[in-house]
Amino acid sequence: MKKFKLNRRDVLKATGAGIGMGIVGTTGCSSTPEKAIGPMPINGIMPWSNWSGNQVCYPAERTRPRNEIALAKLLKETKGKIRAVGAGHSFSALVPTDETLLSMARFRGISHINHETKEVTAGAGTRLAALGDDLWENKLGMINMPDINTQALAGAIATSTHGTGQQFGSLSNYVTGLTLVTAAGEVLKCSAKENKDVFDAARCNIGSLGIITDITMQMRDAYYLKERSEMLPLEEAFEKMETLRLAKRHFEAYGLLHSNHILLIEFTEVSKEESDAHQGEAESSDAYETFRTLADIIDMMPFLRGTVMSIAPRTVGVEERYGAWNEIFGNVRDMRFNEMEYTVPAEDGLACFREVLNTIKEKDIDVIFPIEYRYVAEDDIWLSQFYKRAGAAISVHNFHDKPYVPYFAEMEAIFDRYQGRPHWGKLHTKTEKEFATLYPQWDAFKALRQRLDPERRFINKHLEAIFPV
Repeated sequence: MKKFKLNRRDVLKATGAGIGMGIVGTTGCSSTPEKAIGPMPINGIMPWSNWSGNQVCYPAERTRPRNEIALAKLLKETKGKIRAVGAGHSFSALVPTDETLLSMARFRGISHINHETKEVTAGAGTRLAALGDDLWENKLGMINMPDINTQALAGAIATSTHGTGQQFGSLSNYVTGLTLVTAAGEVLKCSAKENKDVFDAARCNIGSLGIITDITMQMRDAYYLKERSEMLPLEEAFEKMETLRLAKRHFEAYGLLHSNHILLIEFTEVSKEESDAHQGEAESSDAYETFRTLADIIDMMPFLRGTVMSIAPRTVGVEERYGAWNEIFGNVRDMRFNEMEYTVPAEDGLACFREVLNTIKEKDIDVIFPIEYRYVAEDDIWLSQFYKRAGAAISVHNFHDKPYVPYFAEMEAIFDRYQGRPHWGKLHTKTEKEFATLYPQWDAFKALRQRLDPERRFINKHLEAIFPV
């Protein structure tokens, strides 16, 4: 008989499932199904919205160029604002435009593999999950990977999206080359040896320099991982997290709000033989479904919040999961939410994380969505959150149909005290004034941006506050 094991989503679900089901059985309450109805057309113009639904726009034109030649011709022969879109997984308003929305859907798949150097070139619109599958078939693996794999490659690079582990950089850090088409239709090949200034800027560009068509990344041989999940009391978890940070291992943590527990998840590379010997895990749905159910229950009976969030974690033990790198790193995210993430200096991470958890508890902030905590290595990319500074990335969320502005504002004030840098694809209120202080290469990036896009064609309303005239 195969031994059933839980994965990280099951462990999170288990923190509230027992109490939640008991309450549901008593009250008849259950999670409210998400409504399929989104924004409606206006004056015959179909809307675009991002994954969470917090960003909506009505582009006058939509285009989906078939290849690089068609893209260069389009940019050369047209005028006006243009914004590229991939998977629409950014929470910040990077994409919205009322002029031209450009889809990179036709720029997908691996176009070249250098088996000697293990460098792989893929189209800008390639989804990370599909890239992972193709790499696995070619006996290759990404050096690190985000815990959500539905993003388009170019969007992940443009925002310095990352996984976890202080010796591992963001995805942008593993880019060794890229092709950028400028507003004038000029095609630039960029690397550390060719157009180096553009390369240093474009590896985290927030869609403000031009349109990236393909990306070359450093990969490695395929590998297997063991994921170990453990629920720990708060102080024990903090002590272990400091040890793991110094050991430079892959790990992440989820702080359970209004609780005294943290879910700690460690990743260890293992042999194929060890992974094969521990197969048989069942598939799991989105862990956040359970927290959504609990949130609905707490909305009806607020007095239960403390009980639900303090008792349930004590029932969760150690769980392990084994598999291919792309299967273990990737997560299901069916339950929509909005998110803010800031990266603070790695050495200040635990202090900031503790302040976040304490503030939510002391101020009795009405949210139960777990806080995610990860470490990322420093890099030399001009607008990367990790420029010349190893970071601790702290993510706060709330469900897509629940208020988040006051909560995020409270958290942002804490991040500011630790010189936090916001994730470009997630919600923040920062403008050029703050960014010029946070990024030493800010002026160099601005000058390059102006050179490549003098007519500001790639600047939408959101970017106007970041790159004002």
